[in-house]
Amino acid sequence: MPGKPPAAAEPFANSRFETIDSVRVHLRHWPATGGATGCPVLLVHGLGGSTFSFRDLAPALAAAGHPVWALDLPAYGYSARVPFPGTAGSALRPWLETQAPGRRWCLLGHSMGTRVVAELAQQPGTARSVVYIAGNPIISPRELRSRERYRSPRFRRFIASLVESRYLHHPERIAGLIERAYNREPSEAEVSGYLTPLQQPGTALAILTGYSAQWPPAADAQRLDRVPTLMVWGEDDRWVKAEAAERLRRDLPSARWVTIAGAGHAPMETHVDATRDAVLRQFADGAVAAR
Repeated sequence: MPGKPPAAAEPFANSRFETIDSVRVHLRHWPATGGATGCPVLLVHGLGGSTFSFRDLAPALAAAGHPVWALDLPAYGYSARVPFPGTAGSALRPWLETQAPGRRWCLLGHSMGTRVVAELAQQPGTARSVVYIAGNPIISPRELRSRERYRSPRFRRFIASLVESRYLHHPERIAGLIERAYNREPSEAEVSGYLTPLQQPGTALAILTGYSAQWPPAADAQRLDRVPTLMVWGEDDRWVKAEAAERLRRDLPSARWVTIAGAGHAPMETHVDATRDAVLRQFADGAVAAR
């Protein structure tokens, strides 16, 4: 069945499955610990990622007093291999309200996940503070033109077959991609954490189908710039071009900027302490700014 999720019932000790906008979604929850009561946090992964991408950052934020949720977007991780009927932001907004009624959220997106976060941040009363890691949520005209080719089912099937044959059955090639993102050699556990859900049948085609069908509306830079925002970038990011970062600087002039020395495209995995400190500082200061 196309929408059937991967076989693992509970891949992690804190896994849960919920139906969000008719799609079965895998989520993980880290309750806040300690004496603090920080804003609720939602973590959204990037292309090829999952909740595994936040395996260290999420518990670190929870230990600082934030209740934390991370989800696998449809087609990723252990969620169903079908897209939301609409955009991810429109699906997730009602779910956020049920988890923390009446509260504003601290939102964090990595790479592609920044666009889901930006869509949520533009909805009134949703965001208290936002962090974008290694991604520009404001889609350029060139990206929009490039995306059009993915509307063709034939093209999607061709690319999915290519990805499966060249990468998903070759752990060493996935390891090479992760090494490029990490700027260091990944461990076997790290390769497995990414590869296992990607190898579920139909994943590549489902990702491309979602990519073609679920692009959020063009972000309004002026509206985004009113939300307290932090941009975190790895000093040696080899995945996202420097021009994307500079364009984001220009579009969101009020945002803070933190560059993490020695980090690549996934600082929340390779430089956890530096990322945690920057994020916690933003969430604390964002709470004051949002009052």
